[in-house]
Amino acid sequence: MKKLSLLSLLFVFFFLAGCASTKVDLEAEKYFSEGNYSASASVIQKSINKKNPPIDKALDVAILNHYSKNYLQSSKDFNKTDRQMEDAYTKSISKSTGAASLNENISDYTGNVYEYLLINAFNSLNYYNMGEFDEALVEIRKIENKQKEYISKYGELALQDLDVDTETLTESAKTMNVNMREVYRQTPRKPTEDDIYKDSAFAHYLAALMYIKDKSGTPELHVREYEAINRGIKCASLRDDLKIPSGMGRLDFVSLAGKIIRRKEGTVYFPSFAANGTPIFLTSVTIGDITIPAFRLKYVYPYVEADKNGNLVKPSDSISSIKVTLSDGSNDRLNLIEWFDEAVQKDVALRARKDFIRSIFRSTTKKAAAVTSAAVAIRATPEKFRSITEIAVTKALDAVDLAETADIRQCRYFPSFAAGGGFTLKPGVYSAKVEYFDTNENLVGTETFENLEVTAGRPTIVESICIK
Repeated sequence: MKKLSLLSLLFVFFFLAGCASTKVDLEAEKYFSEGNYSASASVIQKSINKKNPPIDKALDVAILNHYSKNYLQSSKDFNKTDRQMEDAYTKSISKSTGAASLNENISDYTGNVYEYLLINAFNSLNYYNMGEFDEALVEIRKIENKQKEYISKYGELALQDLDVDTETLTESAKTMNVNMREVYRQTPRKPTEDDIYKDSAFAHYLAALMYIKDKSGTPELHVREYEAINRGIKCASLRDDLKIPSGMGRLDFVSLAGKIIRRKEGTVYFPSFAANGTPIFLTSVTIGDITIPAFRLKYVYPYVEADKNGNLVKPSDSISSIKVTLSDGSNDRLNLIEWFDEAVQKDVALRARKDFIRSIFRSTTKKAAAVTSAAVAIRATPEKFRSITEIAVTKALDAVDLAETADIRQCRYFPSFAAGGGFTLKPGVYSAKVEYFDTNENLVGTETFENLEVTAGRPTIVESICIK
């Protein structure tokens, strides 16, 4: 009975913790949807440990401060989180694939590989917007070091299989008469080389622009790397930046747009559902002479919404195109630099199968242990009180499912994509209007800029933001 009481307490704990977390998330989301990024950041900041904040929440705060143009605070946030991620990520790529019993949600979040690269790209823009160009270049060089040191290691480990204690799993399944072959049929597909996030096109694009402006580094190399990521398609804008005509300058726009797609929890139950949608339960599991109250097994994995062809599903009012109009009448549409949504999709594809297999092991072994304990508790209960014990047993079995959750952590407020483009202009002062359109060409956002100074021989970089 003590075991059942403990599980009941855990049920309450998870419920209350979930409520507190949800309240903060809803309040932050409300401010975000209103475009009050500073208030959204403040809500999250107040809810986390200041000395050692969860990396996903720290990234949320940093990028939200960037959107609110609080570049100084954002740079401090990114710098602190970068150091935290470096330590955590180095450990994560150097360890083995991990035990199947591990619940990723109870381990520290190390960040995803795309977050690990993009943190410095966004921070470079912080310093650039504060006029600290040397510090902006420092962030670019940090990206270069990460690209060399960590990406290859990440790729090597990402496709490794997960070790599973099949003997323990088989014994647990037998306890409940569970057909594991049927369970494994629901396993997400095995990831391939194409699912590995190998590099950031945005990081290379920004590095090229920064080096061209500084007349240093290896901008040509970054242009080539950017084009290689984009399947060899030449980037006209960057190549125009490399060869600015004598006496002319460049005005380059870099836009961060949309809200990054968020991973969700996929759930598989065994037994599944009847044709009419009614849940099916295991009703004839017996331990000795004791029949266990009806229950199911729950397995989880992360996923992102996509159609049958693997194309991400986005709302129709999502930003799909960006137009820039200058004060001299010239205008152009910005070109896609990188879909950050696809980085999430790749990361989920790499994790889903392993996470599901971990979930199979965890949920099956824990449920088998709970079933065995339940039989002991029922057997020890006098007949006239058994109905009460069986209710407690049902709650205890449900508590196992409640604790089984998919790891869907990520920075929730990164942009959906980055776009860029530029104009070759005579030196002078210009103003600009950046317009954001949805898939139906409805105007969903506008940002204006005044006093943009174009100098001969160098690009002037302008960052525009519309996160909707």
